[in-house]
Amino acid sequence: MSKPVVAVVRPFSSSALLAPALREAGFSPVAVMDYDGPALAPMQGAYDPAAYDAVINHHGDVEETVARLGALEPVAIFHGAEAALELAQRCTDALAPELSNDPALMDARRHKYAMHQAVAAAGLPVPRQICASDPAEVAAWIEREKLAGVDLVIKPPASAGTVGVSRAPGGQGWRELFDRMIGTRDKLGVLADEVLVQEQLTGTEYAIDTISHRGRHSITDMIKYRRVPFGEGIAVYDSVEWLPYDRDAYGELIDYGLASLDAVGLRNWAAHTEIMMTPDGPRLLEVNARLSGAGNPAVTYIASGESQVTRTIDLVRGRGPELPPGYTLRRNVMAVFLMSHSTGIVRNAEIYDLARELPSYHSPVAVVRTGDHVDASTDIFASMTMGYIILAHEDPEQIHADREAIRKIEKDLVVDVEGAG
Repeated sequence: MSKPVVAVVRPFSSSALLAPALREAGFSPVAVMDYDGPALAPMQGAYDPAAYDAVINHHGDVEETVARLGALEPVAIFHGAEAALELAQRCTDALAPELSNDPALMDARRHKYAMHQAVAAAGLPVPRQICASDPAEVAAWIEREKLAGVDLVIKPPASAGTVGVSRAPGGQGWRELFDRMIGTRDKLGVLADEVLVQEQLTGTEYAIDTISHRGRHSITDMIKYRRVPFGEGIAVYDSVEWLPYDRDAYGELIDYGLASLDAVGLRNWAAHTEIMMTPDGPRLLEVNARLSGAGNPAVTYIASGESQVTRTIDLVRGRGPELPPGYTLRRNVMAVFLMSHSTGIVRNAEIYDLARELPSYHSPVAVVRTGDHVDASTDIFASMTMGYIILAHEDPEQIHADREAIRKIEKDLVVDVEGAG
């Protein structure tokens, strides 16, 4: 190929934004596909083979895939999902080692328990937790840590998007949730051969998005989550608010987040680091060694005129040393996730047209249409069957008021429940 090649392994979700940006910048995007699991629309739906100059199918032989990809002389290799991290790491180590991450800490970037162990080893506080295949170990841990009667979170150690995450209020029912999860595969096709049990944290949840170059981290955006109990979900996406890069206000959060990246050996490319700011200070939820999901980089561009995607282009252009530490928030922006209590067919999605009259209405993203099948809102993948609305305004109070207006509109949503009648 005449243009420099940049490969993306499993270019799903937000990583699908890379191909057009790379092409516009004069690079040749190539996809590496290794996924043969269940359909994950709309996550997988973001993948368009026509967006790539070549598609290399990986069939399990890493050396063969490295050889085929190596023939294209890629200047960088990224991954579009956590499950592709190992293949992308091995390809990067072989073909573009200057953009590699610490191979000895790869599990710490993928497995949530190993991740927290690495962060704790770096001297940072983390929530109490255990990862086990035997519920007796969990019972002993609860007794040892004096966590009887405490709210617990049960989740798979290697998944994403709050898939499979559940809560045991006061610890009640943790064993049933453990038994229900162990040995199963989630909607991402990830086997839960162990179960992670954590004390539930309380506070405000944030995420820091970064692009790193040789261990120097550049923050592209910071966001504040509003996740709420909704139906069977314990932390369903309600809205996401973009924040200014303000060290006076968020210095402790920033320092903790960037130190967490160092702890898990992330030296190059993207991360989406979720942190709970508790009354005792910041506590890591997880480091996601990839772009922020659900198309967030496109919303970040509305807020600041930059994003993880634009700085990825800077990175592959050799401008890594010039990446700034932060960013300038130009507009107050919020993404309001639409929510459905039920799985079924939406009958009156036109109600959301009323939101267009709101003062801060900006644009829709994959908003549901009448006749669409949606999943009950429990995790990010289910939420994306409903889509979200972007609000932007100079007055943040107007945005908050318009979020509540959308929730009021949504009370009239009609979903024919799947299997009913």
